[in-house]
Amino acid sequence: MIFAGGCSPGRGGRGRGGRSYLGSSDSRGPNAGRFGGRGRGGRGSGGRGKGKPRKPVVYPEYIPGTSEEPSPQLLTAWIKGAPTIDRLLQTTSEQQSRINHIHLSAAWGCLGRLWMTTDRDKFDSHSHNLNSLSQHTIKVITTSSEIRARELANIAHGVSKSGRGSELTSLMDALSSEILKRASDLKPQETANTAWAFAKAGRSDPSLFTSLTKIALKNLNEFNSQELTNFTWAYATVGIGDCDLFSRLANTIQPKLKEFNPQGISNTALAFAKAGHQDADLFKNLAKIVILQLNDFNAQDYANTSWAFAKIGFADEALFSAFAKMIKGKMEDFNAQGLANTVWAFAKAGHVDESLFSSFGKQIERMLDDFNSQDLANVSWAFAKACHPDIVLFSALARASEKCLKEFNVQDLVNTAWAFAKIDQLDAKLFVNLGNQLMSKNLDDLSAQYIANIAWAFAKAADCLDVEMSKQLFKTLAKSAEERVEDFSAQDLADLAWAFANADQIDAKLFSSLANAAELYLDDFNDEELDNAEWAFNRAGEFKIVELLRAGRQRTLDDAMELSNADVDVSKCGKIVVAGGGIGGAAVAVALQKKGFDVVVLESDPSFDARKQGYGLTIQRQDAINAMGVDLTQDDAPSTSHYTFNSQGHILGVFGEAFSGDKGRERKEVKNSGRFMHIPRQMLRSRIIEQIKPGTIRWGTNFKIHKKKKYGVTVELTDGTKINASLLIGSDGIFSTVRRQLNLPGDRLNFCGLIVVLGIVDDAILDVPLTKRRIFETVDGTTRIYAMPFTTTSTMWQLSFPYSEDAAKSLCKDNAVLKAEILKRCEKWHDPIPELLGKTPLDCFSGYPVYDRSILEPEVLRKQELIRRVTLIGDAAHPMTPFKAQGANQAISDAVLLADTLTEGIRKHPADVEQGLNVALPIFEKKMLNRSSRAVIGSREKAKELHSSLALQPARKVQRETDVDMQKVIKILKEMGVGAASAREGGALGLDGLVAEVMGRAAGGGGGEKKRKTSEGARESEVPKKKPVAAAVGGGGAWQNLWKKSEPVVAVVEEEKKEDKDEDSSDSDSDSSSSSSSSDSDSDSSSKEEEEEKEETKATKATKATRTTTPKRKASDAIEDIFETKETKAPNAPKAPKAPKAPRATTPKRKASDEVEEKKEKIKEKEDKINPDEISNPMRGMGFYNSDWHKVKIIKLKKGGNAKVELKGGVTRTLEANCLKRLVWGFFDDDWHKCTVLKEKKSGDFKVELKGGEVKTLAKDCIKPQYAKK
Repeated sequence: MIFAGGCSPGRGGRGRGGRSYLGSSDSRGPNAGRFGGRGRGGRGSGGRGKGKPRKPVVYPEYIPGTSEEPSPQLLTAWIKGAPTIDRLLQTTSEQQSRINHIHLSAAWGCLGRLWMTTDRDKFDSHSHNLNSLSQHTIKVITTSSEIRARELANIAHGVSKSGRGSELTSLMDALSSEILKRASDLKPQETANTAWAFAKAGRSDPSLFTSLTKIALKNLNEFNSQELTNFTWAYATVGIGDCDLFSRLANTIQPKLKEFNPQGISNTALAFAKAGHQDADLFKNLAKIVILQLNDFNAQDYANTSWAFAKIGFADEALFSAFAKMIKGKMEDFNAQGLANTVWAFAKAGHVDESLFSSFGKQIERMLDDFNSQDLANVSWAFAKACHPDIVLFSALARASEKCLKEFNVQDLVNTAWAFAKIDQLDAKLFVNLGNQLMSKNLDDLSAQYIANIAWAFAKAADCLDVEMSKQLFKTLAKSAEERVEDFSAQDLADLAWAFANADQIDAKLFSSLANAAELYLDDFNDEELDNAEWAFNRAGEFKIVELLRAGRQRTLDDAMELSNADVDVSKCGKIVVAGGGIGGAAVAVALQKKGFDVVVLESDPSFDARKQGYGLTIQRQDAINAMGVDLTQDDAPSTSHYTFNSQGHILGVFGEAFSGDKGRERKEVKNSGRFMHIPRQMLRSRIIEQIKPGTIRWGTNFKIHKKKKYGVTVELTDGTKINASLLIGSDGIFSTVRRQLNLPGDRLNFCGLIVVLGIVDDAILDVPLTKRRIFETVDGTTRIYAMPFTTTSTMWQLSFPYSEDAAKSLCKDNAVLKAEILKRCEKWHDPIPELLGKTPLDCFSGYPVYDRSILEPEVLRKQELIRRVTLIGDAAHPMTPFKAQGANQAISDAVLLADTLTEGIRKHPADVEQGLNVALPIFEKKMLNRSSRAVIGSREKAKELHSSLALQPARKVQRETDVDMQKVIKILKEMGVGAASAREGGALGLDGLVAEVMGRAAGGGGGEKKRKTSEGARESEVPKKKPVAAAVGGGGAWQNLWKKSEPVVAVVEEEKKEDKDEDSSDSDSDSSSSSSSSDSDSDSSSKEEEEEKEETKATKATKATRTTTPKRKASDAIEDIFETKETKAPNAPKAPKAPKAPRATTPKRKASDEVEEKKEKIKEKEDKINPDEISNPMRGMGFYNSDWHKVKIIKLKKGGNAKVELKGGVTRTLEANCLKRLVWGFFDDDWHKCTVLKEKKSGDFKVELKGGEVKTLAKDCIKPQYAKK
């Protein structure tokens, strides 16, 4: 006999570890998990249960072969008492003729229970008996008049729980049909079990689920916690995201949350996240109950719940902090998928706890053998997204990924490539394998974002791939993009053009297609997209679209001017109320009044001077400012260079107009660019307010509430005053009252894990040379300071570092405590930072925790059918972190856009002004939110990068209009000791002068200029500061050398070193003599060039010795000496060239042999189709100068191995044999591969080095030169 028992009301067990928790991919991240999973069942079927234990039931055990004819009750007991699957199926097989609907219900229920403890292979061995039981079940349920809805639901539940639901399709079809006939009889438990069973079997029978929905909605309040969990899970799993149903479920679940156990809580959260149903109140209450029960959660509960909250975008700081504390002690309890998805959740939520991610990394390394392809891709993505470059982990991930790359789907491949590129772990072997796998997949359905992300990643890893493979990969991507170019948006077109141009993959056909498509979207590009598209198309030589884009930019300004001057009667629009008189509110008032609108601004400050001085802003585009008629030139505190230092003061990156490479190497330090302006916040606000009509701003007025009316809105103030308005504009900041009253779904603030401290120091207190016409930032991998001119006589700084939310709020209450904290953090940093912080007066000091909000979608702000005269601008609509200096810029752009859109709406509907406003508002909101969303995401990603070790990587960003290898420049500057201190000690040249000089020399002279073909009258091509967003969205990462050339391979031909050998076989002695003479001539030429170089060096040194020394000249000479030392230093002393071989004697046999060889050469020449023009192409090589190996073009190979080469910048030089390596193609393993020649043997064979360091010897006919561009 067997004992049975359990707890009530839980039904079923917890499941056998299965990996069925987690679902779908995120559009801006990796495929985060599998809903339905890889395991055997999972945990959706029933829970741990609650209630008092009941007495075990004793069942008699069936004795095989018994002749006893059992009663129906005894047969039921035998079935329920079966201890193993063998005994159960033996019982049902031998007693099949007596088994009725009740027995079948018990049998399938028992089968589901036994499956949890039975080996899969053993279970499969009973397939015959299972099929027999299935057929008998079909017969009974379709013919019995006694079977009830309850038995049908139990059978369906048992079939799916036994893991056979997806296989026994005929049985599930029959069950679906019979349940539909009795659907009205289903009780809550049976309804939930039926829905769960069909979802678990992967079936979404529309008629059945429609019927179940109707039944459930009638008695939803009667469902208990387990039934609600299972029912919700089922609908989410089959993808039925019925908004009304999930809203009803959310409302029903919330009052019962205290009845849910941890498994129920986690599965419920998981289901709502999977369904994409954002119910802010539900998740807020779920977070509270989770924190209360956190000690009872197991690893799977943590994984489910954290994934759900991250997926839905509810990154509750308190919840994830509590998770982090608990998970650190339970790391070993996670299985591979649970661990991968938990890491993904923390990265997606932006909760980047360094110690937690370090713990994650160590545990993942120990468990790597258990990870499948998707787990590996998710982990790589998560650590890159969190800006946590664990080098040891990524090395292990690379090797583990290589073993199963064939199992990666396209999304996994893209995410892995993006992740490794993002954190600068450019593993050559991995990227080669990733490239091969991508090319083997069907890329026809890749989105524009994925194509752009692949292009970005492989552009950064360009050195990992040979030219041919890189060319083929980008050709495949280009083909995928070309086929669907008509489906792309303006943003897609800009992203793709930028990505391919950035990778230096100028596919003519692709760019032609992109340009043609872009002509249809000229009015849809935002400023960032215009910058990116213009630069990319200019680089690709698509000058027509470049001119159209520029004309479109100008046309936008002209149209705005035309609209402001146009006779559009807006007098019937009524009053427009603006809540908030900050920069955004003042700007929208000016923009609207210029169109003729009647505007009132409500500002809670009693006066303009009541607000603190505020801090500095960088105005990045002045189009909107100019459109409002505001002149800021008198207030600008300009900067022409931007430096990044580490805490010791070494340069990590530098750019700016001070190094722009103007002709004559004159730096733009005496004029403003017109592109950026630095201005105090209150000064900008003042200049805008000056343009507002007197009496418009009602100072000391507090907005209370707004109420909708038929054609407008009634605005009520705190003093009881009411204003009837046609439109209310919320410009009341990140804590907007107007927004809060809109009750937007899923709306909440997100704490970004950082605190920002700001300060201003006047020159009278401390003069800071490092911020004179200059911006600098210093990073240490955790903390970051950014300093810039506040005015021409003062400096503003912004310091930020990771901090918990509650601690940040507390710290910001006391400026003295706050100051002590930042001084402690930066006390050992380079000058002048400690003094700058220390001398900042406390009344010029403030701090705040950093928040933003999740991206607000246009359809969330305004439902399609909704007519509402309320809208938002600036931080009220799209608050963002301050790390890309975009907040005020976006608010001003919003203001101008809103005024233009309203005017245009009224112009198109002059007879119905109300309709004009109703049509205009959705158009404005869509344009505003689409434009600002990238700034929100970009600033959030920038915040993580700047406070991680990624910030310490030397910059790859190239100075505009130059072709400088920045990492080389940074290395030289460090060797010279040029850094932050040079701003004070740099002599007459100054810091910028020293850096500009090094840049010029590194670029080959001429101030680092690079000439590039541009359209007539167009400004020189420059790299936009922004780039497409990644893998959150996908893209991001450190800047790479955007102009790094990848020299395409032209037709491969034989080296012409000895092509004229034995040209005339009848005069061998003459040939030899000629050859000898030629050698002597080359040798003499080489010697002359060397002598000339030596004489020039002597003359230069003599000039330095005799001329008058000045500080500027002394610095310049020091730089020159460094470069001279680098150029003359060689890896080894050059060996004297060997004398040419003595001419060989001519014999009839040798002559005949030579004739045969000559014929072979002629045949080979025809086969290769050698183009005479290609013979003169320079060959590719590596030359040693400036203390390192560099790419060169070999113009002429001389006898003895010396060569005349062309360096970057067009400078030519003769290099000796041991300072030159030829790059060739070598044929082996049935294909041509890139090689470097180490030695040319006497036999004519070549000793070559392959990628990875392997050395081979190849015959002469297996070697072909690589050719460079002419």
